[in-house]
Amino acid sequence: MDKCLREILRLKSKFDLEIIVVDGGSIDNTLSIVKHYQEHLGVKILYDQGKGLGYARDIGWRSSSAEYIVMLDSDVLLNEEFIAEAIKVLERDKELGAVAAKLKPISLDKGWFGRFQEKNLAIHLHHQDPPYPAEAVALHTACTVFKRKVLEEVGGFDEFFDLAKEDSDISYRIRKRGYKLSYLNYYAIHLERARILKTNFRYGRSYVLISRKHPNMEKLWRFKNIVLTSSIVFPILQPLIYLYYLRRYIKLQTLSFIEKVILSLIELLRQDLRTIGMLYQLILDRLQTH
Repeated sequence: MDKCLREILRLKSKFDLEIIVVDGGSIDNTLSIVKHYQEHLGVKILYDQGKGLGYARDIGWRSSSAEYIVMLDSDVLLNEEFIAEAIKVLERDKELGAVAAKLKPISLDKGWFGRFQEKNLAIHLHHQDPPYPAEAVALHTACTVFKRKVLEEVGGFDEFFDLAKEDSDISYRIRKRGYKLSYLNYYAIHLERARILKTNFRYGRSYVLISRKHPNMEKLWRFKNIVLTSSIVFPILQPLIYLYYLRRYIKLQTLSFIEKVILSLIELLRQDLRTIGMLYQLILDRLQTH
């Protein structure tokens, strides 16, 4: 949070910024850091009351008065060039609803796992997505600029998505409204910690929720999820899934052989955790209906 606000402070003189921080029940020193910057940035602090991501993002933008809304995660450093170009493109293109920066993961954990996770995320993020004027299917909300009027038209963020996938949901609703989404060819630094267990389990749970609301965009029982579920139920299939990922990584010329071997294992773990989260949510939903 400190690095995020420090970067915003640096940009304060160049942009007319209204800073709103939504606290998600933090138990560390986040609030003391925010209050330290209040005098310099005029930060408004809101609380999500434990309602999660969708609610937090929604109360944040609604409490602002800006024409353009920048969604920024606390572990992302705002890119000055991205903001300037985003406003310019959104003002020019009336069909655009939102644009996002591409994320460059930087691990804060200097151990071997952190280093390999950083490389793995860089491979699987949206680096290969063509930039504007090409359209994106969905955008993240870690460093994204929305037109306020578009958020108003679609009704804002859905608080139902309290764990993850609130970004996919708002993206699909914006597109259904007739607007376009795009990535700009600018990078924002994403300061990553090795939270592979919690993060991916939550993503997996959210797969179930997003598939129910947008079944045409996020089919739950697509081939990939069927295969991964089978490998959880029948662990003897796990080596085959690993070989599939290894075959994909082998094609990457920028990695050494040992990196390809280890990154394939990390990706298998990442996908297994998401699948377990998905199955957990399905079982939880079934129990709650009985």
